[in-house]
Amino acid sequence: MVGVEMKTYAMMRSQIVEWETFAAENAWAKETAEREAWNYSDLPGNCVAVYYVVDNVAKAITNKLHVVTWSSEYKREFKELNLLWVKGLFEVEESDVKQLDYPEENILKTGGQIFFLLEGKKVAGTVATIVHDGQCELGKMTVADEYQGRGYAHPLMQEAISWAKREGYPNIILLTALKLIKAVALYKKHGFETIHLGKHPHYERCDIIMQLTF
Repeated sequence: MVGVEMKTYAMMRSQIVEWETFAAENAWAKETAEREAWNYSDLPGNCVAVYYVVDNVAKAITNKLHVVTWSSEYKREFKELNLLWVKGLFEVEESDVKQLDYPEENILKTGGQIFFLLEGKKVAGTVATIVHDGQCELGKMTVADEYQGRGYAHPLMQEAISWAKREGYPNIILLTALKLIKAVALYKKHGFETIHLGKHPHYERCDIIMQLTF
C-alpha cells in the first residue's frame, strides 16, 4: 500500500471539504481549532483520516469521526454488520462467507483494503476495496442501523475511492442491486455510472454493475 498522510476534513452530511480549506473560509472554524489546540495523541491505530462533523449555521463542531484501515480487532464488526444487512434483504452467498469469515486471505492478501468508520470507539460503518484480476471493486459497504441518516456513508465512499486512485487503478467498479434505491443514489452521487444491467452470472443479488473512472 502506498504511504498515506493522514487527512483532516470538515463534513456537512454529504459535503466533505479539506479542513484547511474549510477553516480558511470560516473564521469560527479556525478559531475553534486554535482554541482547542488539537493534537492527535488520541488517534486510534491505523488512522488515515479525521472527519469533523460541523454545523455551519450554529458555527460548531458536533462530532469527530475517524477512518482506520484493517485491524483484526474489528473483524467481528466487519462480519456482523455486513451479515445483518444482507440477511435482511437477500440470501447470504458463498462469496460473502469467504470474504467475511476470512477477510485477511480473500481481501487483504490479494491486494485490497478494509476501512472502518469509528465514532468514539464504536464501528459505525465499513467498506472494502477488493482486488481481483487486476480490477478494483468497492464492496462490503454498510453503516450500522443506529448511525443511519447521518451521512456516514460519504466518508467511507471517499476513503475507498481515494485508495483506488492512490493505488493507480484507472477505475473502480461495484456490484449491487437495483432494489437498493438509496445505495444506488449514493453511488451516483459519488460519480458512479451504470455499465451493465441484468443478472450477474456469479452473484445472485447483483443486477447492476457501476463504475467510476478516474
